[in-house]
Parts: sequence; structure tokens; C-alpha cells
Amino acid sequence: MSFTEWIFLFGGLAVVGPVIAHLLAKPRYRRLPFTMLRFLRSGQVESQSRRKLRDLLILLLRCAIIVLIAMLFARPLLHIRLKPSRSRSVYCLGLDNSMSMAYSDRSGSYFDKLKDSAVNYIRSADSDSLFNICALASGDWMQGLGKEQALAEVKGLKIEPGNANVGDFLSGLSRISRAEHYYDEVSVLVLSDFTPNTFRQFVNVAEPAVADRIDYESIVSSQPVSNAAIADAHVVGVVEGKLAINAAVVNYGQVEQNRRLTARAGARQSDPIDINLSKNQRKIYQLKIDVGAAEREPSYLPVELSLSSTDGLSADDTFYLAVSIPGHEDINILLAGESENRLFLLKTAMDTLSRTSSYDTLRIKQVLMGDLAPSDLDWADVVISSTITDHLGNLASEIESFVKAGGRFVCFVTEALVPDAAKQLWQRDILAALPGRCIQERTYIQPKPYNSRASGVDHIAERSLSNYRIDRILIKGCFECEQHPDAQLIWQFRDGFGFVYLKHLGSGTSILVNTSVDDSLGSLTKSSASVAFCRYLLGESHQIDEYCFTCDERILLPMPDGDRAVTGQKQFWVETCDGRNRRASATDSFLLVPDPAGIGWVKTLGKPTIYAGVNLPQGETDMTKPVVSELAGVMDRVFKTGAERIVSEAEVFHDSKRRPLWKMFAWTLILLLLAEPAVANRLKR
Repeated sequence: MSFTEWIFLFGGLAVVGPVIAHLLAKPRYRRLPFTMLRFLRSGQVESQSRRKLRDLLILLLRCAIIVLIAMLFARPLLHIRLKPSRSRSVYCLGLDNSMSMAYSDRSGSYFDKLKDSAVNYIRSADSDSLFNICALASGDWMQGLGKEQALAEVKGLKIEPGNANVGDFLSGLSRISRAEHYYDEVSVLVLSDFTPNTFRQFVNVAEPAVADRIDYESIVSSQPVSNAAIADAHVVGVVEGKLAINAAVVNYGQVEQNRRLTARAGARQSDPIDINLSKNQRKIYQLKIDVGAAEREPSYLPVELSLSSTDGLSADDTFYLAVSIPGHEDINILLAGESENRLFLLKTAMDTLSRTSSYDTLRIKQVLMGDLAPSDLDWADVVISSTITDHLGNLASEIESFVKAGGRFVCFVTEALVPDAAKQLWQRDILAALPGRCIQERTYIQPKPYNSRASGVDHIAERSLSNYRIDRILIKGCFECEQHPDAQLIWQFRDGFGFVYLKHLGSGTSILVNTSVDDSLGSLTKSSASVAFCRYLLGESHQIDEYCFTCDERILLPMPDGDRAVTGQKQFWVETCDGRNRRASATDSFLLVPDPAGIGWVKTLGKPTIYAGVNLPQGETDMTKPVVSELAGVMDRVFKTGAERIVSEAEVFHDSKRRPLWKMFAWTLILLLLAEPAVANRLKR
């Protein structure tokens, strides 16, 4: 037995206290005149004997309690010596089943060679050996296998897309080494092609793994490697009815590549491009697919880029890229102000925005506030008011109908604001905030929005505003506003007042901007951020989007517009790369696919069909062979073997088991604490 905190054993010296108290507590007798001396002496002898016995038992109990308390705090441990078991062999196999192992040459595929090497290794082991196999691409461990089970698992192993994960293998190996008995011999085998991605992971290992023996084999071709891949692709835009895509093609081998690159979107196909790449060369090629004139509705195109197949690995000869082309839309914007000068800066920004919009036609009309009529609201999709006047209050009913029908009402404020008109709009739930007291203090806008997930604004323009340093624009004054219960504060000033408020009413949107449209309360529309801010207020922009992921990334599909309002009540189903249907979870305005199940296409099963392309990580099929001397040095550093393992485990008690005794001491202490008063009371009688 040993004690973890032995210093507490000195607390047992406290037994001196009860002993001293016992010695000093001897009773003193008084002399009494009595005639029957014989009976008195016999009773006195009997009383003294019982008292001595009681005091002795109580003293022993109290001393035992103090000693037990001291031993309990010292945390006693009982060492149980284990019988040494017979030594056995434990094998840990790290088998690389990443996509690069699918490469084939004249002698066969890398993966077939890996299986043959693993099978021969297992068959050479003793019949009672224990096997643990890790598939490096998935990180899955198969533990505690017998010889026949291990052979079956190796033969059933399959190629997985993605990189080999060395970290999962080494952490699992450490757990197994700690769990096995000291007398067991742990052997490790690593079979891989050690591509640059895999080799780099071994180089970056900080803490070595422990084993008795390490074997590894670099499975590479004896011939020059022939492999080219489409590493990446991005959309450039639509030019004259043709979708332009830039594709990065890389020669990952040592053989010159002369191939043809094509792009296909359904029945449409680009003209093929000749590819000529020397070894380890990378080039960008542009392909064009005819998509016709812009349509009213957005379209989703699954685009497949492919190389003519003449190399040793076909999985990286195809690249999957989903493209969303927005539909053409005409947007009528009505600018209403007290004078033409008030709206000059805003109209200039809107004109600039209309010239840069690729898919929307912005029609801009300017009227004086006093001339604003219901017919203007019938024409407009967006109404922007420079301030709140009496005339705007008189049109409160018409503006309410305009917003509920799907219109967008944007209102700036100035010192000339009419409170009664503002209350009329507020009572009809049009204003997102009610302006109150005007505060003539200088302030600045926060660099980022208060609510970055608010729907109804353009989030691409939101990021642009940060680049334009909107936080450096001086605001000369603002209003203290009361936020509508159904509205959102989506941007703030640095002093805490609201800058932009947003509210949904019916099918439309109302926005209050707590500054002026000219330079009377601020210089927002005079800054370089004015065009981006106009785009931010107009709502989500119509731009080309691309949905392209690697198999180790989170796959996000855009939520269909008709389903965004019912995300909490509706189930969403997608088809993954293996052709199976899986349930996707809705998060904000996206669908999260739990597992793409390979490389290829992921698509929604509802209408419209929305696609996402899933590809291999960049560099996964880089077939550069490892340098033998460098690989040997890295493996020697990553694994501790032989005497190094004995030294690292010398301080561990492998031949004994330590069992804590605090529970037994605690229960004994409780029983003594209950027994002490019982003994004292019993012997008093």
C-alpha cells in the first residue's frame, strides 16, 4: 500500500490530544460519613471498573477516527501484483486508400499492390496475433481483429476520395499502445504512395508515436508517372450569350501531356481546346459555352469539364462546377425629393449602378415630393424618399398598399422632417423606426453591420462597404429613433444610435436610413461607398453564382426562393454523389448536405433543381515520388522503436495494478463516528 498525499499522515499525531485529555480527566472522590462501609466500598469498586472500560473504549475510538481521517486525506492506494501474461504480437496497419492510390501503370494499380503487400504481411504473422487496421482516407479503425478477419478487411478495402489523414492514424496508434500490456509487442506497418500531401503531414508531426517495430513501403511506379488533372475552375461571366469559364489544368507527372479539354452543360458543349503541358506545368485555359439570351427566370447549369483520358488516373480528369445564371429583371426606381439638388448625389450613384448591372435593367425616374402621385407608385418597384413631409403623410394609405404588394420603400431623414407625417406612416406600420429628437453630434458608422444575416439587403454589397471603409465617413447628426416592434436594427453608429432599420410588411420591405440623402447630416452619398450603399438598399443583387466544393468541405446549397419562408415546417431532400437520397438540414438561406458520399453531383430533389459540384481536394493526385532518404529520415523521427520505447515507459507500473482505498476508509470512518456516541451512552448506564 502507498499514499498519494503522504504529507497528511502527519495529521495522525493529533491522537496525542485525546490521550492527554483522558489522563487529565480522572475523577476525584469526596469523603462522606456513612455507617455501611462494606457496601459502599464494593459499589465504588464496581463503578470504577465500568468507568475505566468505557473511557478506554472511547479513547480508542477517538484515536482511530483521527488516524483514519489523516489516512483518508493521504489518499491510500493498494498495489495488486499482476501475473505476467504470455507475450503476444499486436499489429497496427495504416493503409492509404486515398484517390491517388487508384493510379495504374503497366504493372497494375497502386491500390492492388497495397493490398498484396498487406495480405503478405498479415499471413507472415503468428496465428494468435491481434490486428488493428486504419484506412487513412476515412480515418476509420478496425480493431481487435484475428488473422482471418484482418485478411477479409484488407481484401474488402475500397478507394475513398480525399486526402490521407495521418493525424487520425497516429492518435489511434497512441491509444492502442497505451491500452496493450507491457509484454505485448506492437508493430506498425504504413503502406502509401507518400504523395506530397501525405508526406507533408508526416513532416508536420510534433509528437512521435511509440512502437516496438516500424515497417513502411512506398508504393510507386518504376516507370515515369503519367497524370494530368483539372485542379480548379471558376466562372468569368456571360459575354454575348456565352458562359466563360477559366480552368486550371496541371501536369502532376513526368510525362508530357497532349490532351483535349471540353466543357459540357446538358446538351450544350464548348469547342475542344488542345492541352500541351510539360512535366509539373500548370496553365489556365478558357472555355465558352453558348447559354443563349438572358431569361426572365434564373437557371442552374451543371457544367462538367473533362480531359480526354490517356493517363494513369481518370478520377481527376473531370471537374464538376454548378453555375447559377440570374434571370433578367427590370427594376423601376422612383426618387422623390423636396428639390432636384437634394437628390443629385443619390441619382448620380444610381446612374452609375445602372451602368454596371449586368443582369438587371434599372429605370430611374425623379419627381418632386409635392408632385408625387399614386400613379407614380403604380409604376415603381422601389421608392426612395429624401425626407418625410406632409405630402408623404397624406399618401400613407397608398404607400402602405405599395409596400404590402411587394414594393420597397426607402426613407432618408433630414432636419426638415415633419413629425405628424412620420406618425401617420408609423401608425400604418410602414416606418421601420420613428424619428424623434435630432442630435447634432458628430459620429461615425460601425465598420460592420449589427445584423449580418438580415434578409432584404445585398450581402455582397455589404462586404464591399467594409472595403470602402464606411467607418471613416463622418456623420454630422442623426435622430434618436424608436424601433418598430416588428423591425430589425441592421446597422449602427458608433455612439449606439441606429443607422439602418429594416421592416417587412406584407410582401414588401421598408427601410429607414437615419441620415440625410445629401450632405446636410452627413457625407455618405458624397463618398466612394455611395454606389455600394445604393446596391445594399436595393436588396439582393442578381449575379452569377457558382457552387463548387471539395469532398472534405461542408456542402451548402441555396434555399429555393419559394421555400425560405417555411424552413421550419418542411423537409428537404437531396441526391448525393452515390445516387442515394438524403435529408438536408436548413440553415439560414442554405441547405446543409451532411455527406456528399464521393465526388460528382449533389442536387435538390425539388423544383427548381439546384446543383453543386463535388471534387477532389487540390493536390490530392499530385503523383510526385518521395525522395527515399528524406522519407526514411521522417519515418525515423515520427516513430520511436526498440530501446526508445522501453525508456519512455520505464516509469509506468506495468506489472501491478493500483486500486484506490478511499471508499473503504470513508465507510469505516462513518461507522466509527456512529459507534463512538453509542458506546459512550451505553456504558454510562
